[in-house]
Amino acid sequence: MRIVHVVETWIGGVANYVTALMIEQRNRGHDVVLLCDPRNMDVAKLNVDGIRVVPYRSSRNPFRVAAIARTVRRLVKTLHADVIHCHSTYPGVYVRLNRFDTEKVLYTPHAWSFMKKDISHTTAFVFALVEKWLARHCARILCMSFDEVRAARRHGIAPDKIELVYTGIPTVVAAERITGEREAAAQPSQQIQIGYFGRLDYQKGFDILVDALPLLKDNLHVHVFGTAVRGGLAMPSESSRVTCHGWLGPEETNHAMHSMDVVVVPSRWEGLALVPIEAMRAGKVLVVSSESSLPEQVIHGYNGLMLRQLTGACLAEQLNSLSIDECHRMGANSRHVFDQAFNAEKFFKSLMTCYENA
Repeated sequence: MRIVHVVETWIGGVANYVTALMIEQRNRGHDVVLLCDPRNMDVAKLNVDGIRVVPYRSSRNPFRVAAIARTVRRLVKTLHADVIHCHSTYPGVYVRLNRFDTEKVLYTPHAWSFMKKDISHTTAFVFALVEKWLARHCARILCMSFDEVRAARRHGIAPDKIELVYTGIPTVVAAERITGEREAAAQPSQQIQIGYFGRLDYQKGFDILVDALPLLKDNLHVHVFGTAVRGGLAMPSESSRVTCHGWLGPEETNHAMHSMDVVVVPSRWEGLALVPIEAMRAGKVLVVSSESSLPEQVIHGYNGLMLRQLTGACLAEQLNSLSIDECHRMGANSRHVFDQAFNAEKFFKSLMTCYENA
């Protein structure tokens, strides 16, 4: 089967999701192609043998969308694809504005555009109407959480085309060894290391973390792994309790996550956030907002804590309540949740079934 993945940007959760998917599909003997805008990614960092990369130029200018859609159709036709899998809103528009003969189109929203909380109700309504119309032009819409499925139903988006496929990621044996080495070398200071991984923007709730910093106890230290994208928020001012590391690649992120005790995800909306899954794989406590799909990933008091209110004060209160012993207990529970619900084999099997059915 020749599979063409269409993406807009190559950073964060979407990039990690598509990379893992492409590698697994390649390993299963499929011919995999990535259609992307080289201005939004470092092709050299893709570094996946056997994956062909085909460039196109994306744009969020509404007057250019039709022309880009025609270009995408022409490129896909030359690739003789069996399945076209478009990821996130704009690639979903570029691909689904076209009609294909034999090629089957699958669409993963990675959080519906109308779920955004930084847009007006009118804009969200228009986005929902567009998604409802475009749903006719694909074989399947692959939602990543019950929250996305519920949102689709509320807006009347083709229920017969909706499939729920929870994301799964591979187990990393080397990373598990790192965790053991770190725990064996734990210092008696009982300092708790807190990690934030992701874009520094409004959606991810980075401002909530910044507001919490002055309220944290002295034994808590925050590490920020990420950068601003498309006009994100400013980094916090110099502070003895925060270290900013910038954006890291997948392997570096994995190592960094294993050196943390707690991972915070104060997002305002998500499709199904990948960072909590990576944190559970690493056996880390999660402190998350109660928005969107995050309650589907965290059982309060078992593998993490959920914020009653999305404020810096509430985040600081929850972080201040943690002890090293609690981190170890809930961290072990996190790994158990990962093994039961988010393992890669179950995910890939479900997703490939969707491909084959399409």
